Amino acid sequence: MSEVRCKKRQVIRVEGTGKEKTQAFASALNSIHTKVLKESNEVVLRIEPLDVQVLVAEEETFIEKFLFLFLPRTRVTYRVVLNVEIEVTLIEMEKVTFVQKKISDPNGVSNPFRKKKLIQKEES
Repeated sequence: MSEVRCKKRQVIRVEGTGKEKTQAFASALNSIHTKVLKESNEVVLRIEPLDVQVLVAEEETFIEKFLFLFLPRTRVTYRVVLNVEIEVTLIEMEKVTFVQKKISDPNGVSNPFRKKKLIQKEES
């Protein structure tokens, strides 16, 4: 068999929001996996972040009041945009060779009106 694993380096921009600073970073870093899977048709073995650069870090505050008048409280939302350099280890499907085998149905003939399969008897 030939070597089917390969490593690629790429930079991905991700965004995350949360009620706390750590939630915003965790939300951004969790979206790396889905973004990598959308971009490639290969089988991903490992995603390893190498470097993280913070592009935008925002803190939004607003005052929330009950019935526009009572119990004012300050709400905070954090938002981060990150450039993450990652190294992706994946399996290249073009290098994998599949062997074709043609077999008859080992369980017999299926009948759509019965749940059991009819087993064909071999004549000798």
